[in-house]
Amino acid sequence: MAYHTLTTFWFKIELSKRGAVTRGRKADLVERLEAYERNYNFQNNPPVIIPPVTVPDWPDSGFQQIVVDHRALLPKITEEQIAGYFRYRLATDQQAAGDIKAMEKGMLLVESKRIDACSIKISCSDIFMTGIVRAAMKKRVAYCFKIKLNGRTAEIINTHCECPAGKGPHGTCKHIAAVVLMVKCFVEGGELKVNKTCTENLQSFI
Repeated sequence: MAYHTLTTFWFKIELSKRGAVTRGRKADLVERLEAYERNYNFQNNPPVIIPPVTVPDWPDSGFQQIVVDHRALLPKITEEQIAGYFRYRLATDQQAAGDIKAMEKGMLLVESKRIDACSIKISCSDIFMTGIVRAAMKKRVAYCFKIKLNGRTAEIINTHCECPAGKGPHGTCKHIAAVVLMVKCFVEGGELKVNKTCTENLQSFI
């Protein structure tokens, strides 16, 4: 069937007939419906929800542990840039107050060395980072993150965190704030405030 000729409304009707989730972009709906058709509508299994893409064009390989030598390859990112990205939420979801508070809490996470791991991939035009940030109050809870920066200007393009407040592609939780503030401090002063950079810990998230 030529799915590209059909409307989003049609896909939502077909998915609702199957008891499937109908939220998302048309591309998500197409992928979800195809999954149901491939698996005979999951008649003998519970429905499987295909999650939407959290960060567009995310690479699945080529990441390296972030080390001191990466400092020379990273563009300078300012606190104004970071604050601007977080404040932009005011125009989209009225969460600006909470987002700016997230920056303050993010700096506390940096200072308390809650960033457990960070790996990086530098391409021709973009910088990708992924890793783990431990929760502030829960000892055994940690969240994986994804961050995409412009490789020339350090503009924050996309962000995602596993925590409830950090859902991508433009998450603005304190864990995201911690990582971008860590990068800022690293480029400015040379101190890499990451506990460990173990690639093996990141394989399930990349």
